[in-house]
Amino acid sequence: MLRTMKMLKVLVALIFLVSCELTGPDENLMNEGEGTIRLEYRGLEWAEGGFMPSFSLVNDSTETIQYFGYGVSYPLYNAEALADTGWTDLMWGWCGTGAEFYPLEPDSSIQFLGMLPSYSCTWRLVLYITEMDSVSSRILRSENIIYTLPKN
Repeated sequence: MLRTMKMLKVLVALIFLVSCELTGPDENLMNEGEGTIRLEYRGLEWAEGGFMPSFSLVNDSTETIQYFGYGVSYPLYNAEALADTGWTDLMWGWCGTGAEFYPLEPDSSIQFLGMLPSYSCTWRLVLYITEMDSVSSRILRSENIIYTLPKN
């Protein structure tokens, strides 16, 4: 029964993310006089035996937002790589089992680690946030990051 409830919760959340109104691809949300909500690339950090990209989700706005993830510091995200035809998904798949919505209060931020691409490319991280009323979803994108595989 508990497993069925968790699966139902994940299914509802995924349907929500797919069916929500998505705004344009603005990297940072800016409300005049109300601050911004942005995704910041902080550079590479040594963790878990290797270098991992570090990011911050920053809420400098006056509104609480929420994001979907496995924990406060583990948001679900995607990544895009720049190809000859434009931006394309890197297709990092996530399982929604155990994921839930986490609030991010005004004037606060979280830090989290991502994964590096498996090949040299220009890439960026993509994160979906929602308003607390769960009516609309917005896309945040990090700055473009140039990654080159280390030479052996």
